[in-house]
Amino acid sequence: MTVPLLNQNQQRRLGTHLRMLADDLRALADLPELANSGHASRRVRDLLADADRDVETLRTALGLPVERPPALARRVAATAEVWAVHLEDLRPRRLAAYGAVHPDLGAVLEPPLERLHDRLLALADAALLLPEQRA
Repeated sequence: MTVPLLNQNQQRRLGTHLRMLADDLRALADLPELANSGHASRRVRDLLADADRDVETLRTALGLPVERPPALARRVAATAEVWAVHLEDLRPRRLAAYGAVHPDLGAVLEPPLERLHDRLLALADAALLLPEQRA
């Protein structure tokens, strides 16, 4: 008997995030600014197409069902959750990777980042109360 790699909640989470990533990659590929035939544009288009194929390969390897766009509730919640995680990269301790950090930056940056982080998590929770509608 084969045991599935993902439970239903994991499937839903991965499926939603991979679908949103694929949508974002395709939206970037459709930007008119990338339509020119220059080397840089061609390279970006090729990498976007490769990344899109990588997403599909991952979806297939994990046995994720091909789904319609996520419901509005899941899309809003996933976007809020992804950005809440990304906010961690904006913390002063993480900014040190980009150069010396002013000693007063934490006092200015941390409180609003923490509020925004908390608000994004609240948004994710609130979004789950939305009626089931496709985005």
